[in-house]
Amino acid sequence: MKTLIITNCIANGTDKKINPSLLNLLGAATNINKHNKNNPNDNRDANDDNDNNNDVVSNVVVSGMSSDVLIIGYQLNEVCQQIANLKNVNQVLQLDHSSLDNLLVENVAKQIAEIVNNYTHILVNADSFGKNLLPRIAGILELGQISEVVEIISPSIFKKFIYAGNVLVEIESLEKIKLLSIRANNFTALSPINVCINVGINADINAPTSSAPINFLEYTNPISDKIRFVSKQIEDKSVSLDSAQIVVSGGISLGSAAAFDSHVRALAAKLNAAVGATRAAVEAGIAPNDCQVGQTGVIVAPKLYLAIGISGAVQHIAGMKDSKTVIAINTDSSAPIFEYADYGMVGDLFEIIPQLVNKL
Repeated sequence: MKTLIITNCIANGTDKKINPSLLNLLGAATNINKHNKNNPNDNRDANDDNDNNNDVVSNVVVSGMSSDVLIIGYQLNEVCQQIANLKNVNQVLQLDHSSLDNLLVENVAKQIAEIVNNYTHILVNADSFGKNLLPRIAGILELGQISEVVEIISPSIFKKFIYAGNVLVEIESLEKIKLLSIRANNFTALSPINVCINVGINADINAPTSSAPINFLEYTNPISDKIRFVSKQIEDKSVSLDSAQIVVSGGISLGSAAAFDSHVRALAAKLNAAVGATRAAVEAGIAPNDCQVGQTGVIVAPKLYLAIGISGAVQHIAGMKDSKTVIAINTDSSAPIFEYADYGMVGDLFEIIPQLVNKL
């Protein structure tokens, strides 16, 4: 059994960083390899000794539990070296080319599909990159995929939500290659070895210093003439929404982009939190599209979720219901969001948030 994790990097100009979701994907991959190591002949029994597989992640390198990591982009030498120093990484595959600086998955899908043929399990984060890439690989290889896995029962049985997050089901895959997109925050992140990767995780300076080999892959994928990169608008974000431990979200009741910035973003800055928004707020131009939390946006599972001026539509709840603690602020005491909130405050956000920001 061989596991491959496919990831990209976070780039701000020439500054490249490891995507923090990689640590969670390594945790998920360790669960797959652990089950196979414990009981390779019986997938179901491998779960008997653990009630919560996602929380059991070894902090040591275990033989036979390592995964390969494929990273795609441009000028990745430093990032690849950091990945090579992470726990449970068997080897790093570096697909590095100037054509991949502004990554379009249409220009890598065919080559990645060829690489995937050498593995039994393929893991990607269930973010915009993973959701764009994995279905293309599935189509090329004529395989089924399992989307947004939240728990690993065995190497072939996985849990995911359906019906807008209202039903949790077990799915068994009989495919020779399991294509899995992973809800990263549902899995415990592995801590890095002897390296600071600037994603909010402290390095273990007492851990072994050996690193995995890095193999450079020649870029052979044909460039599509049906799609081209035009431009990108980069917003300076210190915290990634899909991997944030604290998320501050605002709804359409904020009324304007200026109010969103002065209330939601101001509070998020004080808490070192990621910024989220409802679909209605995004469609009204109050918040950018990449802030959208919900069934058709980003699925989050932070330790703390602050819902400011959010009523609690079903589609939004589906994107944040796995949050450990939810705090809601709304003028409407009957708003559905209070049914999911651990703490609620009925009041005017335009009075409450400035006071809270000043206190912090």
